[in-house]
Amino acid sequence: MPKTIAIYGPSCSLKSDIAREISRLTGFKVRHPGEAITTKAKTEGKDSGLAVDIGYHKEIDDSTREWINTSADQTIIVESTHLGLVLNGKSDIFRVHINSNDDIRGKRWSKRKEEGGGRTRQIGENLAARDKDDAELQQNLYGTTEVGEVAQIFIDSSERSAEDCAFEIWSAFEGKPIDKDLIGSTSGKPAMDKKLTKGIRPGSSSGIVRVYSVNRNPFGGYIDDETSGKPVYVHKSAVESAGLPPLEKGQHLRYEIEEDGVGGFRAVDLELVVDR
Repeated sequence: MPKTIAIYGPSCSLKSDIAREISRLTGFKVRHPGEAITTKAKTEGKDSGLAVDIGYHKEIDDSTREWINTSADQTIIVESTHLGLVLNGKSDIFRVHINSNDDIRGKRWSKRKEEGGGRTRQIGENLAARDKDDAELQQNLYGTTEVGEVAQIFIDSSERSAEDCAFEIWSAFEGKPIDKDLIGSTSGKPAMDKKLTKGIRPGSSSGIVRVYSVNRNPFGGYIDDETSGKPVYVHKSAVESAGLPPLEKGQHLRYEIEEDGVGGFRAVDLELVVDR
């Protein structure tokens, strides 16, 4: 079974949101290589990734391949416009091709620009200019090379939510449907609601296991954090890394809280407290 879910497609096809949603639902790490290019462009006062030095693009491609090759995680998620070309010839990849019709992509572009204001992460004069720049960048980086491997799943996200697409991708990846009824505040990872994480801070803490399951979403569980009074997510990979057996309700743990990269927090570096 492949360990990497690789998502690619044009700008504003919802691929970044879909990748984050898969991470939110499952707890697995996600990486967005294009974010490094955007940051580089903005810090250099450029309005296009095309204007960023070609060598930097190649460094990002190399680091993406290295992360995939060396990650010890059971599953990882990565998304980028040209990812299909970056991973050409690489086996053990679950490839996902995302697309949307141009009208929908244009509306998403405009909405992100308007909502982001001066702090928007959206670079480029407009969607047409961004598509043109992406095509030229592809030519500069990869020439006439085409994506060699057929994606395992194609998704048109035009009239769909990121969550809906994420469910379909994860079900196809695992080879079985997800029971959406398991996604909730006690048995599955909740939607990213700021109120749910208010008061939680990175750092050392302790708490009591509320619920835990390795066989269903969210492939982990929740700890009632004694510092914040809020439930903190724990993925099964953190339990396995600590050398612990599956957690049981009521167990007392010490741990470190870290940001999960998708707007929430998770417990890592677990230690079982035997005597309270």
